[in-house]
Amino acid sequence: MENPKKATSQESRKTMVSIKNLHKVFGQNLHVLQGIDLEVKAGEVAVILGPSGSGKSTLLRCINFLETPTAGTITVDGLTVNAGKATKEEESKILQIRKKTGMCFQSFNLFPHMTALENVIEGPVTVLGQSKSEAIPYAMELLEWVGLSDKKDEHPSRLSGGQQQRVAIARSLAMKPDVMLFDEPTSALDPELVGEVVDVMERLAEEGMTILAVTHEMHFARDVAHRVLIMDGGKWIEQGPPEEIFTNPKETRSKQFLAHILN
Repeated sequence: MENPKKATSQESRKTMVSIKNLHKVFGQNLHVLQGIDLEVKAGEVAVILGPSGSGKSTLLRCINFLETPTAGTITVDGLTVNAGKATKEEESKILQIRKKTGMCFQSFNLFPHMTALENVIEGPVTVLGQSKSEAIPYAMELLEWVGLSDKKDEHPSRLSGGQQQRVAIARSLAMKPDVMLFDEPTSALDPELVGEVVDVMERLAEEGMTILAVTHEMHFARDVAHRVLIMDGGKWIEQGPPEEIFTNPKETRSKQFLAHILN
């Protein structure tokens, strides 16, 4: 399956995601994101690391507005939304951004009453208005790409966790997104199933997909990511190429965190 959003050399210089001074406050005083700035180029793979509760998942959820940012701006492929605004124009932009950003969660979130194929075509049919006959050929191509064309008629309860997550990735790709967001996609899997999901993520990266991934899969972070960013307390504490971050972290908190996860 050739990625429909495969980056060319020209596109690789284009900024796909831009975040400026992003804040997220829950309730009265739980300040989860504290002035995050981030730019991700088309075709770049950025891995976000950090201790539990540091704000990693909240950041991803703000990018496609599953969480409403408190302050700041988010731009995806030229569409900019300012936090705190609820105009019709802003709501229209949010819908467009959601179409451009696929997301895979820890818990798969497949529809249990639908087969694998039905899960994959659901977005194109309900969101893009395609007929089932239009949506099925590409959905089958995607299931083939993730190695599950033979499971097209199975319901999630009859699939392993790794298979469910691969269906979830295919479902996201069915919308032909510009950016894929991965929120610890292997954390709910048994160890022997992790590799089959990471393999799909690696192939997406090879085909030029822009990826932001919260993951503790160090092989993916070391060998696939272009950049590793470490978050703590809702702020970036360090970022750089993987070889620099893993071999010579500069910040004390980075050293402590990496020593914990690499041991």
